Amino acid sequence: MERNKKLKLYIVISIICVALLFVIYAAYKVRRDHVKNLHLVVEKKIKEAAKECFLKEECEGKITLGELYDKEYLEIQIDPVTKENMDTDLCIEYIDEIIEFCEEKPEDD
Repeated sequence: MERNKKLKLYIVISIICVALLFVIYAAYKVRRDHVKNLHLVVEKKIKEAAKECFLKEECEGKITLGELYDKEYLEIQIDPVTKENMDTDLCIEYIDEIIEFCEEKPEDD
């Protein structure tokens, strides 16, 4: 009888652990997707402002976020996760009618 109670206890504990793992994974996934969506909103604002600047021919080639601030196409953007100002050296370019962030070149070690 004692053995039967222990077995039931182990089964209940196992079920609770598995359920807890699913809850933790779901919470992690929701948080990750939320952060990703917050960054997408900020990136879209930056790209829209850059596109407007390029279409008005006030910007050429590669520009920085700081230049968009200076030309008053955009207010200072805040990183939604860290709550700090976005890097003003962030590079943006207009290629084939598409606004993209510049590729970062790895530094030589």
